Amino acid sequence: MGEPDAEHGGAPTSSSRPRLLVIEDGHEYEEFARAFLARWDVRSAHSAREAIAAHAEATPDALLVDLRFERSRAEELVGDVRGTARRRFAGDEARALQYLREQQGTLVLAALRQAGCDAPAVFVTDFSARRLDNLRQLYGRVAVVPSFDARAIEAALRGEEPPARAP
Repeated sequence: MGEPDAEHGGAPTSSSRPRLLVIEDGHEYEEFARAFLARWDVRSAHSAREAIAAHAEATPDALLVDLRFERSRAEELVGDVRGTARRRFAGDEARALQYLREQQGTLVLAALRQAGCDAPAVFVTDFSARRLDNLRQLYGRVAVVPSFDARAIEAALRGEEPPARAP
């Protein structure tokens, strides 16, 4: 981490802050990160192609990944709609497209891992313990936080256990 920058109110310069790559189909995660995760230099990507390009430009220290990409066009998604329809949905392309949109975050993470990005990934969702274990076996450092709780997300991004939720 770099020295504080007096010109920016004593906050470290963006080049000295850890890099967070936010991957989503909208802007909600990015807006949340910029508002509540101030110690991070936030970059954003809205597809696997953009995420891989951002990784190649400046290796992120952590990833905040949206699971569902419901607003993305089919051609922007990782995965083959027709092939997925044949393999999983008896040729139903509408169901295949819905499936790819609902799983896109994990598919983007797979593409990033294949491109050499090993930064810890955090999903804001409520995965089962079994699904989380499967994702960790496939993709290494993965954490989930069940809601947009800045303290919990910050802890997960640092590789720590998120603080316990109030009862």
